[in-house]
Amino acid sequence: MSLNPIKPLTDAIMFPFTFIYVVGLCAFINYFTSPGHWWVQWVAFGMGIALISVWFRAFKFLVATVGIAAVGYFIYRWWKNRQSMGGKAAAETAFAEAKQLPARPLATASKSTTIIDIDR
Repeated sequence: MSLNPIKPLTDAIMFPFTFIYVVGLCAFINYFTSPGHWWVQWVAFGMGIALISVWFRAFKFLVATVGIAAVGYFIYRWWKNRQSMGGKAAAETAFAEAKQLPARPLATASKSTTIIDIDR
């Protein structure tokens, strides 16, 4: 396990070149040693599975990175909006919106209790 956070991306970029080199070298060796029996296909099959695995790791890394960036962006927007309004102004806005909603009495309450009617 590497501590380099960009390693999955560099592996995803470099591994296809490694794939071509290894399969090409094995095909060359296979051609000159046993041309009637082609075993190089199994090398290509195994390397293909490894290539799909490397690309999946890179995709997983990108999804996690984009997800963390999106969460950070929305927290930043929320924080800046909260700071620009000020703490008191934000609370006053919330109370003003709550006061604008029509209130109706509770049918089952024994005291004069009202609830906010969200249907507007």
